[in-house]
Amino acid sequence: MTRTSSRVRSSVAEIEIGRYLPLYNRLSDEQQYAYKLLLPGLLMMLLIHFIPIVWGVLISVLGVDSGYVSQWYEAPFVWLENYRFVLDPRTVVGERFWYSLRQTVIFSVGTLLLTYVLGLTAALLLNQRFKGRFAARTLLLLPWVAPSVVTLLIWRMMFQQQSGIINSLLLSLGVISEPIYWLIGDNTIWTLILVHSWTQFPLVMIMLYAGLQSIPEQLYEAASIDGAGRWEQFRYITFPQLKPVSAVVVLLMMLWTMINFTSPYILLGAQPPQSGQVSILYIYNFAFSNYQFGRGAAMSVVLFAIAMAMAMLYYKYLFDQDFTEGDR
Repeated sequence: MTRTSSRVRSSVAEIEIGRYLPLYNRLSDEQQYAYKLLLPGLLMMLLIHFIPIVWGVLISVLGVDSGYVSQWYEAPFVWLENYRFVLDPRTVVGERFWYSLRQTVIFSVGTLLLTYVLGLTAALLLNQRFKGRFAARTLLLLPWVAPSVVTLLIWRMMFQQQSGIINSLLLSLGVISEPIYWLIGDNTIWTLILVHSWTQFPLVMIMLYAGLQSIPEQLYEAASIDGAGRWEQFRYITFPQLKPVSAVVVLLMMLWTMINFTSPYILLGAQPPQSGQVSILYIYNFAFSNYQFGRGAAMSVVLFAIAMAMAMLYYKYLFDQDFTEGDR
């Protein structure tokens, strides 16, 4: 009796779903089951990502400041005034925001290049047969497996001007004649790129290593028969075969670096030097130090729009082109 009643309830539920979603009945049983499995994940994505994005856009058109922290919904509509203010290079805030965007581009591009080179080099190394490959694979994963906050704090100690091991080592080797300021001044952005690349390159290594494993050995055998050396094999076989994986790696690393908050905040502190003032950190400092949440939200929306525009253009002119050429 219990099984019969449960089947009846299930049938009634499916009828209700079909009434409100006409396309649901057109799906096969396997497709319906797949969507049911995806539903919890989609609901979590809605709760964690979509709703905060909508709320951030709403805050960006409101005059939310220190007077409306607890009653933000009572703040007046200012429409695009917040955007006009933060994007106006004639104001101090606008000038600093544009500068932070420039530093974000340097940070993102520099990290992307360095992580890709390190990840590709490590992937090519692991793709070779040698003793201790398992141990090498484990060691190369440590920067990714270790807690990011702990790793960044260790790097911060190592880059101290007087007591850091980096300056001590360079001084002992005679590379430099006096300690270098790594965490203040113009060197800050390069230090940030180096440290963030160190924490992220194992992910690139894993993805590229998986791509290397999928390349057929017959291609290399044929190239060897034709007299191709290692450089020719890498140039005409390995690198082109890694293009699909590399495209995904470039997109993910670019987007993740643009919105990364942990590395700049832990390494440089809440008030970083001007060279290390990337957008995500400047937005945080401006919004929470000055209680200008509406204008801070406008900056966040601008950064989000830039990231999404880059992703759309990247997808359109790279992925679509590849798929079109493949169909031909």
